[in-house]
Amino acid sequence: MNVKLRLYGFAPAIVLLAALVGWAGHSAWRQLKQLRKNFGAVQSESFHLAEHVEASIRTLSETVLRFDLRKDPADKDHFHKENEELKRWIRKSSVTTPRELELLEQIEVALEAYSTRTTKLLEERAQAGSVPSPKEVLERVENKAQVLDLCAKLKAVERAALNQFVEDSHEALGGLQRLLMTLVALVLILGFTATSLVYRVKIAPLRAQLVESRAIIERQEKLASLGTLAAGVAHEIRNPLTAINVRLHSLKRTLVPGSSEHEDATVIDQEIQRLDRIVRDVLHFARPAEPRPVTITAGSLFSRVRGLLDSQLEKASIRLNLASSPPGTSGSPLRIRVDPQQIEQVLINLIQNAAESIGRDGTITLRARSTLMPLAGHATPVVILEVIDTGKGIPLKVQERLFDPFFTTKEAGTGLGLSIAARIVEKHGGALQYQTEVDRGTTFGIVLPRVEKNEDEVSTENFTH
Repeated sequence: MNVKLRLYGFAPAIVLLAALVGWAGHSAWRQLKQLRKNFGAVQSESFHLAEHVEASIRTLSETVLRFDLRKDPADKDHFHKENEELKRWIRKSSVTTPRELELLEQIEVALEAYSTRTTKLLEERAQAGSVPSPKEVLERVENKAQVLDLCAKLKAVERAALNQFVEDSHEALGGLQRLLMTLVALVLILGFTATSLVYRVKIAPLRAQLVESRAIIERQEKLASLGTLAAGVAHEIRNPLTAINVRLHSLKRTLVPGSSEHEDATVIDQEIQRLDRIVRDVLHFARPAEPRPVTITAGSLFSRVRGLLDSQLEKASIRLNLASSPPGTSGSPLRIRVDPQQIEQVLINLIQNAAESIGRDGTITLRARSTLMPLAGHATPVVILEVIDTGKGIPLKVQERLFDPFFTTKEAGTGLGLSIAARIVEKHGGALQYQTEVDRGTTFGIVLPRVEKNEDEVSTENFTH
């Protein structure tokens, strides 16, 4: 149940994580898009700004040189047009750093000075109609060199800005990569956890139920085959056993009491009685009676069994305690719907086994408690009738075959007591379980479905053993 609650509580975390991954992916994509945009801006505007200005200055210089050589007015008009276009282009250009902006402003000032001086010289040369003097050529070269020098500085700043941008971009991309890897790791971890919880909640119980069902079917098939064989053998044994018993009683009447022959006959009679009990157990195991259930309280059943066995256990200094049982959900006594005689038989068998494990000087406690546990693959409210002893416990090797028919550790046992008890409890829709610790004791629990008060509820006084 706790695992299911954890699984249901885990669902919002998975949804939140999915939203977080989606947001991170969208954010990463947006940042990558912005980085590409900025990178393109750096390459297409800032880096090409200086190159464009340099190329334009060289074009203007070539135009001026052609005018000096040919005195063609079209060259002068072309100079003025190209010069104005360059100025407009610089004003529309954008830069990314304050240093670039500063250099761009200086380029505008230098270009304006170059344009003014060159325009003046062009006008003068057009009126004079002569070849420019070396001094005039030197002035134009100096004006152009100032602009080109500023363009070279702008190039250097642009390259530095570009390198810094690339470095920052690599760092940002590395951070995004680490973020995405972390989120992927979280998704994998949470996915594994969710898969594990689903397996534990859904698949593992079904698998265990399948294995348990298969084991039960195999066990029932083996028991059915064994029961059929045992019933046939028991029936064949009972007939001659009855004849032997009758002839023995006839023979005992002819023997002198106290004689060795009479003692031998008594021993034979006891062994015949033991064989008869074994035959009855075998027949009971092979063809268990169908339960006739009624609703009774766990306390009344315990009281009946205690009244039957208390005096017998006192002879071995074994105390049979009846622990107080907690009430049911509505405060009423714990009720079960069972065949009282059959469940009483199971309790007597468990108590006698406990007494044999104790030997002398010990305690057997009868206790009923209510809980929720799986029965037939479903969580069911149950009542557990517990027989708790302070005996020697059950060794591990014995536990492996504890419910096997005809397996016993007792010299005079048939090995059918617990097998019959388990089959009786199973016919009531319950289960027989145990917990043991060597040299500390054993607790057997009869797990039965819990019921509320029913009209056919009876007291243990209304049935006989």
